[in-house]
Parts: sequence; C-alpha cells; structure tokens
Amino acid sequence: SQITVQKTSPTFFQIISTDYLAQNFFVMIFGGWAIFGIDALFEGHFTTALAIFAAILTPCGLLTFFWRYNLIVSTFVNGVELIGRVTEIKSFDKDQIIHYQYEFNGQHHQYRNRVKKNAYAKKLRQGQQVTLLAHEKTPHIAFIKEIYLEYI
Repeated sequence: SQITVQKTSPTFFQIISTDYLAQNFFVMIFGGWAIFGIDALFEGHFTTALAIFAAILTPCGLLTFFWRYNLIVSTFVNGVELIGRVTEIKSFDKDQIIHYQYEFNGQHHQYRNRVKKNAYAKKLRQGQQVTLLAHEKTPHIAFIKEIYLEYI
C-alpha cells in the first residue's frame, strides 16, 4: 500500500496577507469599482471614464491574481523542498524584499520576493539558510516556506 503525504500549502488568506503581488492583484479586482463608487458619491454622478477603468481593471486583476495564487499553491503542493541562503533584505514600512539564492537540479538560481513583514520574515537575516519550495516547471521561482505558512 502506498502512503500519500499531504503537503501543506498556504491558505487563501495567508497568500493575500503575505504575498505583495497577490495582495495588489487582489486589490485590482475591486479597487476600480471602489474608486468609481467613491467618486460618484462625492461628485453626485457617475463618471463613464472611471466605469471603463474599473471594467478593464477587474478582469486584469482576476487574471493576474489567479496566476499568482495558482503559482504559489502549485509550488507548495507539487514543488520540491530545498535549502537556500538569504543574500539581501531590503526593509520597508510594512514589507520587505528578500533576495535569496539556491540550487535546483544542479543549476544556480537567484530570486527576490516582496512579502509583508510577518513574525518569521522579521527575524530573517542576511546569510541565513531558509527552506524553499521550487517547482520543476518554474525552477527560477522559489518561495520561503515558513513566510507563507506563518499566521498573522
């Protein structure tokens, strides 16, 4: 009999509260309509240009968000765990850009990812080893496991 190990992947909430790109793409879905509605409230009428803007922004947000969301989930579910090393951290008010390098199938890769500062991300230091997940189809992209599985 074969034993299947269920790999842990981040929840929808963990992804939108951690991943900078996913969060911004998610906001794109509704952002245009929020601006449209707020403008209509203050101006007393609807602005056609803003309605068109929102109508364009929504499908773009949906497509890019689901691309990023699926990339993260499929990397966690179907990817391979490997060890990487943090090479640089650029810190901002609420988030940080983490640069790291790793080897996957004998090839050296470097990746940088902008994430929200959660408990795990705040403790990262340059030169530190981290557990990454990368997928054979996208070896040039890797995610730091603990950042995405952290609870805010």
